[in-house]
Amino acid sequence: MAKSLDELMKIKGVAACGAWKPSGRDKRLEILGRRGDIPEEAGYMASAFCEFDLFTANTQCAVYEQYTRHEKFFPAEAIAIRGREYSVIAVYSKKGDYMVGAFMRNSDRPDLWSLSEEMMEVEEF
Repeated sequence: MAKSLDELMKIKGVAACGAWKPSGRDKRLEILGRRGDIPEEAGYMASAFCEFDLFTANTQCAVYEQYTRHEKFFPAEAIAIRGREYSVIAVYSKKGDYMVGAFMRNSDRPDLWSLSEEMMEVEEF
């Protein structure tokens, strides 16, 4: 399992990665560490997208389960956004007090399931 951002960068398909503390209200998120060749502002934007989308997914999953009585999705642990050449994935860490994200090259066909499991284990930035 990847215990650091450096180890995460060695996984096929990972072009860049980082960890951050969720922003909360009226605050800019705090980047804990980052690797790869992605401009800092792009990292902030992607992190914010993923943080908001994962929060929204959790809310939708909770409502779904309340109405259907099926406990299948909540809590959502990861979110992925597929782009043309790159995609981004973000997860909550096992500790839950920070998030880990990665930019992936679609041409490398990364295994999102395995990658998300690896990302949850990252503790070193």
